[in-house]
Amino acid sequence: KTLFMQFACSSCIGVACEACGCAASAAIGAAALASYCVLLAVSRALMPHLVPATYARLDTESSGRMYWDSSFVATFNAAVNCTLAIFAIVEEPRLVWGDDLYLQTRSSCYVVVVFLAWITFELAMQLLYWGRWPGGHSMVVHHSTALVAWLFFWQGGYGHGLTLFGVLCELTNPFMSFRYFLSAMGLKQSRLYLVNGLAFVFSWLAVRVLLCPIGGTLLIWRQWALISGLPLWRAALMVSFFGLGTFLQLMWGQKLLAGAVKVLFGEEHPKES
Repeated sequence: KTLFMQFACSSCIGVACEACGCAASAAIGAAALASYCVLLAVSRALMPHLVPATYARLDTESSGRMYWDSSFVATFNAAVNCTLAIFAIVEEPRLVWGDDLYLQTRSSCYVVVVFLAWITFELAMQLLYWGRWPGGHSMVVHHSTALVAWLFFWQGGYGHGLTLFGVLCELTNPFMSFRYFLSAMGLKQSRLYLVNGLAFVFSWLAVRVLLCPIGGTLLIWRQWALISGLPLWRAALMVSFFGLGTFLQLMWGQKLLAGAVKVLFGEEHPKES
């Protein structure tokens, strides 16, 4: 194979190639990207009827409607990605606990490819609306490193278990999106906003601070013999990207926890981050 073909195609095995092979990945990724665009259009068509006052006000803000529409898509995406990840784990638990770095299944390949499509879409939106959407540099760093990491996992045919922990972080996204929706609707002082906000914080701590970092660390430890056998640059990128992602989750989690403490023990209502 040429050097280009070595990096342009996945090192898949057996039935996993039905999802991770070059042609299959292109088809699945294109379908996923198309579905995100369709959902954007669905949100744009439905919201003037479901929340007319809020959507009309968002039209006066720079890219306000698009951020709402993107959050609508993110909610559906989180449900799809997490469902695929949980199914892959139930089907083959060794993905997240075994010592085989190269273990891959058709289901784990679906997760890798669909999440690659999502992170590509989300990064493109962040760059397109740079300076007008919240998150800024940290979101672009997070999405860029995730994109590179997932590309190497897909291409190299390894690390599928670690990708599943990464995708499970999406379990918190519906709470985050709902928090934004309630805020945009002027319901920041409501009990529903408070309850959802606390659920968001607790889910973040449970999933992004405890489950995924600890699970990912244990998996790296169990698979270290094979990780150390990777080319040095691949092993270094794998571990450093995981470390950077964990650092960002802890940083954002600390901010969320500080806001929750202020709400529970102070007098101020949580501010939009």
